[in-house]
Parts: sequence; structure tokens; C-alpha cells
Amino acid sequence: MKIAFEHPTQLAATSFLRAIAAGDAATAWAHLSRETRGLLEGLYAARAQVALHTAAGVESSVEDARLAEVVAPLRQSILAALGGSDRLGAFGVSGARVVDRAIAYVLLLPDFGDERIVTKADWLPSHLLAFVRESGEWLVDLGKTAELSADAELPDPLGAIRR
Repeated sequence: MKIAFEHPTQLAATSFLRAIAAGDAATAWAHLSRETRGLLEGLYAARAQVALHTAAGVESSVEDARLAEVVAPLRQSILAALGGSDRLGAFGVSGARVVDRAIAYVLLLPDFGDERIVTKADWLPSHLLAFVRESGEWLVDLGKTAELSADAELPDPLGAIRR
């Protein structure tokens, strides 16, 4: 596995976590993989008791009235798993671990503070966030995050999304 110290997943992870902390559903949605979006749309359909085709195709625009409701369970789950919106800004993001051309992940370091370089003694990742490459972009993927978190024996930062 290759480590990339300057990789698009680092900025994507930071942007995604900031969007979750701020409750910016449109930005968070724009950072999600197609599969993750589909899972959240299916969850929304079940919760709202609407046909799946009615829940599908949520746009990453505040003009789509469904957006906030579709992203809400993911946001609540992440906030619970990572300690609330105030704590999200305290996480540092490691260099990317490139699994292959389509999968990479970053490690989240708790209580990172103002330091930008972490010594080996302070290297205690608490979570990882996995990305898949789709249409030239690196997007957060629920399934890969859960799978790689389990492999690394780390808790899933996307948490246990509930209906």
C-alpha cells in the first residue's frame, strides 16, 4: 500500500467533516459516492414510506427539499461516533493510504490541535475514512469505510446509521 502525503482525499475528508459539523447537507451530499447516496435514499424511502423511485435522484442543492432529510441520519450517526460537531474540527487527517487506483483512505487523528506534523509517539488514529474514485473524484464511501475500519480494528466513523 502506498502512502501519499498530498492526495485529494485529505482535502475531501476535511471538507466532508466540516460540512457534517456545520449541517451543510448539500456539501456533505456532494462528497458521497453513488452507492452511499443510494443507500441513504433507500433509507429515506423507508422512513418516509414513499416509493423508492420517489426518493431516488436527490440533488446536492438546497432547492431539493428531500436533501436535509436524506443526509440527517448520516450526520447524526457521524456526530455520535465522533463526539459531536465541536469535536469534528479537532481531528487531523493523515496522508492517504492508496489501496488501488479506485480506493484510498485517510486516518483521523483525535485532538490534533494546531500541530501539523505528528510525532510517531503521538500517532494514535481513532478512525479511518474511505474513498472511492468515481468520475475522476474521490468520494466518501459508507461500505468501504465500514470494511476498512473493521480490517484496521477501528470504529466506523460513519457510525451505526439507524432508520
